[in-house]
Amino acid sequence: MSNVIVVGVDGSPDSGAALDWAAAEARLRGAALHVVYGLWMPMAAVPFGGAAVLPPSDELRAYATEILDTALQRAKETAPGLDVDTLLILRPPAEALLEAAKDADLVVTGTRGLGTIGSIVLGSVSGRLATHAPCPAVVVPPEGRHGDGSIVVGVDGSAPADAALRFALTEAGRRSARVVVVGAYRMRGNTPAPELQETEALVDAALERARAATGATADVTTVVEPGDPADLIVQAAADASLVVVGSRGRGGVRGILLGSTSRAVLHQAAGPVAVVHG
Repeated sequence: MSNVIVVGVDGSPDSGAALDWAAAEARLRGAALHVVYGLWMPMAAVPFGGAAVLPPSDELRAYATEILDTALQRAKETAPGLDVDTLLILRPPAEALLEAAKDADLVVTGTRGLGTIGSIVLGSVSGRLATHAPCPAVVVPPEGRHGDGSIVVGVDGSAPADAALRFALTEAGRRSARVVVVGAYRMRGNTPAPELQETEALVDAALERARAATGATADVTTVVEPGDPADLIVQAAADASLVVVGSRGRGGVRGILLGSTSRAVLHQAAGPVAVVHG
C-alpha cells in the first residue's frame, strides 16, 4: 500500500459528500488524496461494421477538468495542508476507480451519481466498487451526517468479517472512538440458549483474534441478539459515524457477488459504510 485514499467525483452532490469524507479521512491518516474522474464515451455503431468508442470531445474534457479543479479546491478547504492530486482517466467511472485503487489503502464513492434513479437502487459505480475493489471501499450517503463518532461492525466468524473487525478497531484507534460489535443468531423455537451462547463465543473469539492482530485497545461493546444480521447492524448504527461489514459472510461464493448482509446494509444504513474484503 502507498498511503493513498482514492475518491471518485462526477460533479453530483453525492460525490461531493464522498469527497468531503475522503478528505477528512486522508487528513486523519496522514495520507495523500487522489481525486478521480472517469471520462468515457458510449459505443457508437459504425456503418456496415462493428462498434467504436468515440473520443471525448473538447467540451467534455473541459467539463471534467473543471470538476477536478473544483474538487481540488474543495478538498484543500476541507483539509488544509492535505496532499491532493487529480486524475482524469479515460475509462468508465467504475473501471477508472478500480484502476486507481490498485495500490490504494481506501477507495471512496458516493451512493449514486448523476442521472440515476433517486433512492431506488444503489448506484452501479458504488456497487461495483463494494464488490470488486482491491482495498476497503467506503460508500458515503449524500446527507453528510457525522453521527456520534462510534463505529459499528458485523461479525459472523468468517474471514471477511474478521477483516472488517480489524478495520473497525484500527479506525477506532485513529478516531478515539468506541466500537459496537454486532452478532446475530436465528431462533429455533423458544429456547435461544444454545444459539445465544454459540454466537457470544463466536464474537468473543473474533474480537480476541482482531485485538491480537491489531494491538487495538479501543472501547468495545458487543450486541448479540436474534434476528436478521443486516437489520441488527442497521439498528445498532442509527447514530454511528461509520458501519463496517465484510464483503461476504459464511457460505458465500467469494468474489462473484456482494453478500446479502453487506448489500442490505449498504442500501439501508444512514451513514458511511465500509466494505472490507477478507
